Amino acid sequence: MEEIRGSALWAEAQPACADSQCCGFAGLGTITQQPAFRPVRRRDLMAALNTLSRDLGLRSSGVMVLDALLSCLPCKEQKTGVELPISPNMLLTVFAANETLCFRAKGITERQLRRHLERFEQIGLIERRDSANGKRFPVQRGGKIIGAFGIDLSPLLARSHDMLTRAAEKRNEIAELRGLRACIQSLRARCLALELDDATHAFVDGLRNGLRRVSLTRIEARQIMERLRGVLLAAEPKLPAAQDAVADLAKHADTDETPGTDGQNVRHKEPEDSETKKIAQVSVAQVWANLPTLSVFYPDIPRSVGALRDVLHDFAQMLRIDQLTLTRALTSLGLETTLKQLDRIAEQADRIEQPDRYFLAVLRDHGAAKVGHGQVV
Repeated sequence: MEEIRGSALWAEAQPACADSQCCGFAGLGTITQQPAFRPVRRRDLMAALNTLSRDLGLRSSGVMVLDALLSCLPCKEQKTGVELPISPNMLLTVFAANETLCFRAKGITERQLRRHLERFEQIGLIERRDSANGKRFPVQRGGKIIGAFGIDLSPLLARSHDMLTRAAEKRNEIAELRGLRACIQSLRARCLALELDDATHAFVDGLRNGLRRVSLTRIEARQIMERLRGVLLAAEPKLPAAQDAVADLAKHADTDETPGTDGQNVRHKEPEDSETKKIAQVSVAQVWANLPTLSVFYPDIPRSVGALRDVLHDFAQMLRIDQLTLTRALTSLGLETTLKQLDRIAEQADRIEQPDRYFLAVLRDHGAAKVGHGQVV
């Protein structure tokens, strides 16, 4: 058993270190020299490193080496085996042999390991605690480890909280950019169906490759969207019939009447609180807070219900929702619920090929549900 424990491939983490206030070895890594930081779970830190690997200039093999180094820390409760957070009270100097680290890093070579360690030192993720002969080993006193020569992970752990914060922001950016790309693809398809001049057609056609760029930023994506929306607004003016229907809806917004353009029987009469008054009671800002996808495209919160309607019509056009379908939705669902439905459609833009037909199906389901509850539609 002792022979197995001495092997470089022994799979357990290094033992915990005794808390010692004194040491006679220069350069020894000890708990007392380690910086203060918030305890962090290894899996959370590794998830952050994976997310930020490109920003840190790390390859996938480099991330595996960091995982191998962190796996050597005593992060398990000895009796229960429960994983513990990495804390400043834990010895952060890894003294595992190269063979062990290569094995845990999915079999990389020692030469690759040395290159990665040099890179980590350059970007401030580790600090070397070299012994006189360059070997890594723990130093014991009274039968307990008081420190070690090896690879000190203190610089990495000192930055752990900042990395977790940056990684969360990066994931949000990635999710937002994914939604922007989906909407740009939708707008691009609509633009390609139009008769465009040569310069505009070249721009729209070239977006196919431009959207695949890893370096595409949210600012660039929004600028592309604005230009595509400009192309569509110039080439697809609103239908007069749709404008009349919207005007008719606005005319009756503060009354209990239902516009005649809906093509349906008179529905159940609502209380005198109009849609405008309802939204005014909870404020436009609160309505806007429940529209996570739509608010990405319109960073400025509308200041009035009228401005909210303008955003609605603009966004519906971007999603290829017909104005007559939108009018029907406003009449049946009201402004706030219609906005929420469009927000859901935008969130799934990459999966909904025909948004107008999808929205009509939603309206039909809504109508059937109202009939099932004994209301006249």
